[in-house]
Amino acid sequence: MSNHVPPVNSAPWKPFRTRLDFEVAEFCELAMLNTEMTETLITLIRRCGANIKNFTLVNHAEVGKLWDLASHKCTEFVEDTITVPYKGEPRSFKTYTRPIWDWVLSLVQDPRLASCFVWDAEKVFKYTGDTYVRFYHEPWTANAFWAAQVRDFKFDLPLCLISQSPCRITQLQACLLILYADKSKLSTFGTEKGYAVVARIANIIVPIRNSTQFGGGQIVGHQPVVKEDTKENNKPAFSNFKNVVWHAAFWKLLESIAHHSKVGSWTMCGDDVLRWLWPMILILASDYEEACVMALIRGLQALYPCPICFVPWNEQSDISAEHPKRTGQDSKAKLEAARACKTAADREAILKENSLRDVENVFWRIGNTDPHAACSFDRLHAYGGLWTDHLFAQIKLRVIEKGRNAVAKIDKQMSLMPRWRGLNHFDAVMNITFNDGSKNEDIAKMMLFAAQNVLVDLPGTQLLQCTRSFLELNMYVSLEVPTSETIAAGRRELLIFDEVTNSWNFPKMHSHQHVFEDIENKGATRNFGTKISESMHGPLRETYHRLTNFKNVTPQLVKHDHRRAVGLLIREQLNVLDAPDDPDCPEDAEILSNISIGSKLRPVSFSVIEEKTYGDASFTRFRIRFANFLSDFLPAYGYNLPDGKRIQFDKEDTLAPFQFLKVYYHHLGNWTSSADYLRCNPNFHGQPRYDAALVKTADGHIFVQLLFMFSCTVENKSHPFALVLPLDTRAPGKRDRIKDAEFISAHSIIRGVLLATDHDNVGEFLIVDIADSDISSDSRSLTHKVSKCSEEMSNRVVLT
Repeated sequence: MSNHVPPVNSAPWKPFRTRLDFEVAEFCELAMLNTEMTETLITLIRRCGANIKNFTLVNHAEVGKLWDLASHKCTEFVEDTITVPYKGEPRSFKTYTRPIWDWVLSLVQDPRLASCFVWDAEKVFKYTGDTYVRFYHEPWTANAFWAAQVRDFKFDLPLCLISQSPCRITQLQACLLILYADKSKLSTFGTEKGYAVVARIANIIVPIRNSTQFGGGQIVGHQPVVKEDTKENNKPAFSNFKNVVWHAAFWKLLESIAHHSKVGSWTMCGDDVLRWLWPMILILASDYEEACVMALIRGLQALYPCPICFVPWNEQSDISAEHPKRTGQDSKAKLEAARACKTAADREAILKENSLRDVENVFWRIGNTDPHAACSFDRLHAYGGLWTDHLFAQIKLRVIEKGRNAVAKIDKQMSLMPRWRGLNHFDAVMNITFNDGSKNEDIAKMMLFAAQNVLVDLPGTQLLQCTRSFLELNMYVSLEVPTSETIAAGRRELLIFDEVTNSWNFPKMHSHQHVFEDIENKGATRNFGTKISESMHGPLRETYHRLTNFKNVTPQLVKHDHRRAVGLLIREQLNVLDAPDDPDCPEDAEILSNISIGSKLRPVSFSVIEEKTYGDASFTRFRIRFANFLSDFLPAYGYNLPDGKRIQFDKEDTLAPFQFLKVYYHHLGNWTSSADYLRCNPNFHGQPRYDAALVKTADGHIFVQLLFMFSCTVENKSHPFALVLPLDTRAPGKRDRIKDAEFISAHSIIRGVLLATDHDNVGEFLIVDIADSDISSDSRSLTHKVSKCSEEMSNRVVLT
């Protein structure tokens, strides 16, 4: 046995420069920190090194104590116990809620949010030259807010408040709440569940309200989860018991606003105005199953399975028919009448006839609140369910029936769809399922173009027609600034959708009957959908897996959720504190009017350009053609020609190519400033990418494909240009790229356009006019430039 002692490596951390460098890098890897978190950690370490006196934390226990000391900064959770009898035995459940009125006041009274509140209902119109068009975008521009504002409440202002208050005093103001609740799986196999309740204030502007930042959505409660019992499941008594538990627990959340919802509450708001606030519940956002619990109807198998109206169970497929509306007052009266019956059979007959449960609804105890009117159309599950469970399932079935080649063709053509900002890209979809609603929505948009040359028989084209109507309807429903005109158009499209789907008899289909009425009453669907609140389940799942011991989980979720809320508030205050020191726009960002350019390349001479593009007809006589174009362009836009002479370039004169163009435009779907990112790159992430665009010309708007983007400096002023190929309906064989390729100013680009290849017709492309609501509106206004193909349900253009 050898006694040889191996030499000790005195610097085993190399190639890391120091041991500390390695240990920090090791920690980042073990903790699985992403790029952002790693950068944050390194920044904090450097700040500690620069001033170690500012870092005083000693250990984990001290960190926890400091979080506890800071907990009062936000409305804290309160633990309560509710007891509900079942079969004569009391069963107790713990609830955790932030008293909702305390939470409301923490936002209403904060001066930083004062400018984000809107207290008065508005009716907003635009005059089109012929008529006035009304907008329904925010809750306060819709009918329900208006109705709440003009209610005939009788109240008197105490004289002591008038004489003693130095602030301004206003009249009654509705403080409208949006509540969301849903169970979610925390553990991988779903054995552990969470039941979060999220609240938002409808009076706050949408960029704040629909966010998770300070003033946005916040978890205000954790409902108890009644464990399933195989002996009791599906029994009416056990179903009623679970509903009683839900409403008893929800009362703990709402109890603090019950009195104020009936008499109001004088509140000094963050803008130093004393308002008489009346809290009301405007919106209950939920999926269908949760809506049944909120409205206390019997659900899918009931005679009348809709929580909003009395549609018979066998007539849900007919979304053109109107049915009487449910009301909270009527449901309460029916329950009282049932409970007044002397026999259980008579009681059950009344309840069954109205599809109600023998449970008192917690929302009846809140003034000016109707749970049936508050229940809202859920775009996420209605469209996600219709697409994944029905339309996509039928498309898959038809394609599979055509054989493996058809399946492979769909996947290949889906993978060849061009990439576009805001749209997910898929290499295959036929044998993959997604739980992500955004991914399923994007598959629906792309499938129409990937399958148009596969589903060519009558059943296939009918499916594609149904898909097209589905996408059109989704576009109208998802508009962020709906108007009386788009609502009317959406209702017309709904009748078309009804005709092609008249055999789908289930609640998600029927719910479309209420969507446009909901928009008129509550504003755009983004105000009352579940998508924004469902995303808040993610942090809870992450907390469960990384920060709990998997025992008695809810109190641990509550603790860490509150710490996040406190941290968010402190961070927001720090951002305000640091705001004056924030740097301005980066120096290298070159913004030019409606565009900004990036991915700049080194200047290149005309001789090099013509050498590298030899054989490409679009670049034939590039130098001479561009000189002629520029000689006409400059005077037309008020620039003098150098020395008053037409421009002539030398072969060694240079241009400055760039491969990225950001185009700013006014979005017709949401009436805000938006931007498209356009690429003109022979090797963008390993693939050539030459985007298309909508361009303004003297003769109107046209679609073009970008071939080459560059800047040219004349008289010390840089001008951005592009060589483009116009798209029209001429046959591919008749195109002349030398004549058709032309130069444009990059400023003439209105926005980008997504094109899909028509694989059975070489050189032809389809405009993906359903990529977003803005390009859909644009393509409808360009009927003289492109023709809508009813058989293929897309806009055809030609490109060679």
